[in-house]
Amino acid sequence: MEADRPMIEIKLAATDGPARITFEPGGTAFSLDADEFITLRLDASLAPSIEVNIWPNGISVWLPYPGESDYIVLDSSGREVARLW
Repeated sequence: MEADRPMIEIKLAATDGPARITFEPGGTAFSLDADEFITLRLDASLAPSIEVNIWPNGISVWLPYPGESDYIVLDSSGREVARLW
């Protein structure tokens, strides 16, 4: 499925201390320690529809509606840790 369409990766990092990254509207969340990061891999055509909100100790990532595509979350080693929708 991924091989036949262009994909992009968005790095989400906890740069100033521990942070919680939540993917909405599903509510899947990851807790990161300072300087840790995860990567969101998604179909490049969906990138304009992503909304990212940042606040102290947290990031929320609003994804297009369920069923639009698979969103893959990778850890800092590049291993898949979650597939959203």
